Amino acid sequence: MSAQEAMVPAPAARHPIDGSGRTALVIGGSSGIGRATAIAFARDGYMVYAASRSVDADTLAPESGIRCTPVDVCDERSVTDLARRLQSTNPGLDVLVITAGTARVGRLQDLSPADIERMLLEHVVGAFRAVKAMHGLLAARQGHVIFLLSRMGRRPRLHGHAYGTAKAALEHLAGCLALDLAADGIRVNCVSPGAVDTPMLRANLPFRDPATALRTEEVAEVIADLAGPRFLGVNDTVIDIPGAPAPGRLGDTPGGAR
Repeated sequence: MSAQEAMVPAPAARHPIDGSGRTALVIGGSSGIGRATAIAFARDGYMVYAASRSVDADTLAPESGIRCTPVDVCDERSVTDLARRLQSTNPGLDVLVITAGTARVGRLQDLSPADIERMLLEHVVGAFRAVKAMHGLLAARQGHVIFLLSRMGRRPRLHGHAYGTAKAALEHLAGCLALDLAADGIRVNCVSPGAVDTPMLRANLPFRDPATALRTEEVAEVIADLAGPRFLGVNDTVIDIPGAPAPGRLGDTPGGAR
């Protein structure tokens, strides 16, 4: 893919953005990076919808005003129903962030073809399905789509056969959508962090020391900034957030599952 690339350091505290009058949908917003992103948008004044398979308002700050709603990106009807619910109450969508998806990592003998199929369904087909369903809402506000990538998908990793391959395909899809939707005023960009301390990282890479990983709030701040006025003209770009090098069991390259 011919996307531009930019690298940013792990962010320090940022100045809040005035998101009043703007609407953001975070798919995958109940945990990990998605949860932190939904909270960051809410603190900036957006009307925020956090959509996920497991809807639990208790996982989000009760005072934030975030609206939790169910969705399964692997289910066509579920995504269509979500779009209909949003259309009934909102004139458009300013930001769509997609962080949904699990991780299946391992070497050749640890995985099956079904593992790769599942990763592609969750991360690539699911993202395509969501953008297609939300297209009208995004076009109405000349909205911004932001995909969450992974350093595991930016270059080959020892355990990246399934998850890394899906994230690499998602980056290519983002570039295609950026070109396709530009005529509607819709921008598509990606954020690609190094290893992030999430439940998914701890479950899939237990040998990775969480203390060396990025915090979810650090990644969320970059996503919120990317959605703000400072990056208004940016399209078809991947923002890399470098993390600490991973242990040798992942190979000789840094990064890991988000």
